[in-house]
Amino acid sequence: MNFKKRCALTLACMTLIALTAVGASAETIQKGTFTLPAQTYWNDVLLQPGEYTFSLDRGISGVELVSLRSEGFTATLVVPAGAGETSGHDCLKLDDVNGTYVIRELDAGRSYRFGVSKAVRNLPLRGANPQPTTVPISSVAGL
Repeated sequence: MNFKKRCALTLACMTLIALTAVGASAETIQKGTFTLPAQTYWNDVLLQPGEYTFSLDRGISGVELVSLRSEGFTATLVVPAGAGETSGHDCLKLDDVNGTYVIRELDAGRSYRFGVSKAVRNLPLRGANPQPTTVPISSVAGL
């Protein structure tokens, strides 16, 4: 085997080991389920109404991620830095932006605020739902 191939193989193996180690070292902060009443954006991701499971994880680098799962759907979102104090009620807080629901806050042990993407802010006005909505989260036992 020539030198270039051996270097490429070594690099590929080292990358695979590093990725496996990062996944294995993630710390799960919170797990739970929630049910969305309507189409809702979470950052740029459009979530359909229905039941979801989530996990809030902290990787080895300290970056926190939210992993979402539903039937035939998975997504991972980066959690903004600077979590605040919790309200004591595990929930998602949805706001109305131009007639479209947007998840603005995840309150799960700590409070995490999310912005509204430019793509969502630029959606055409679809009517008004002036009341913010709160979606309760059922925490998964054992954490």
